[in-house]
Order: sequence, then structure tokens, then C-alpha cells
Amino acid sequence: MVTRRVAGVTTRDAAPFSFQSLYALTRQKGDIPSDPYDMVRWPIVRRGRTAYVRYRFHTRSFEMFDPLKRLTRALPDVRIALVTICLDDSDFGAYSFEKGRMNGKWLGDDWRTPFWERAARDLGIPLDEAYEDAAAEGRAESMMLDAAMRIAAGNERRYDWSGGRVYRDLWDERAAMMSDLTTALQGLKDG
Repeated sequence: MVTRRVAGVTTRDAAPFSFQSLYALTRQKGDIPSDPYDMVRWPIVRRGRTAYVRYRFHTRSFEMFDPLKRLTRALPDVRIALVTICLDDSDFGAYSFEKGRMNGKWLGDDWRTPFWERAARDLGIPLDEAYEDAAAEGRAESMMLDAAMRIAAGNERRYDWSGGRVYRDLWDERAAMMSDLTTALQGLKDG
């Protein structure tokens, strides 16, 4: 559950992955960051005694490393594979977390180049143009995301990142927040 307070009005919403819950479980110090946006969850897949839970979400200027180390220390049977993308330089990082330890690294330019080359080749455009082409960017990033997830998860399973249920769309959240704020301000004006 996620608790939000806007203009004196408190609401509670269900969220499949909540930073509020993560901070409470891991006894994290400091200000609790805003919950992630554009959160997508796929159905839980069970294979034998293992369950795979998969999320995709966006954060803003929030490093997940320490909270995930704390989470896997608190829940030693949980293993997490994390792929993160730095929007400033388009770098991908592939990390795994288990029993409070983190392994992984940023993958760098040399790792990304073959994906861009393949996207340019698939679309029949020069590599220099591919970096400015939305279709090439989408294709290259999709291939990089899949490859980085395989590195982080330590397996060769391919992941389909289409579909999934959207829980917290950024634009819907902004609209809901403005609606809540307008209602609260109207209540103050009328009251």
C-alpha cells in the first residue's frame, strides 16, 4: 500500500512495488523517494520451487543499489536481477543481488555499439543516422535491454518486454495529482 498526502488529504493506493514498503522492510534511513512511475508488472511465473516476478518501472535520480542489497539481506531466499539505464549517457548497467551482496557493472560504449550496428543494418540505414532515428533507437534499446537482463539474471532466457499491466503511468499520476490538488484547494476555498 502507498500513502499519499496532498493538501491535507491522505489517500492509500495499492502498488505492486512500493518504495514506502521497501524502506519500511529494509529499515532504510532518509526521505522515502516517490514511488516509481510507468510501473508495469507481468504475471508471476512458477518453475518448480522458484517463482519469477517481473517489473519494469522508472525512477528519477534514485539509486536502487542500497535498498536492494538490504532487501536481499532481509529476505535471503530472494534473488534480484536489475537492469538500469542512465538517461544522461544511455549506458546500461546489469546487476544481481543476493543475500545482501551486489554483483554487476555499467556495460559501457563498447558493449552498446554492436546493438546499434545491428539496428542500423536491420533498418538499412547508416550507423550515424541510426543514432538519430527513433525506430533504430527503439530496436537497439530493446535488444540491449534483453541482453542486459540475461547478464543480470545469469541465464540465456529471452524476455518479452511488451504487454504487462501498467499500474502507475506517469501522465495518469500527474493528472490524478492535479485533480486531487484542485479538489483540495476547492474544499479550502469553500470551507
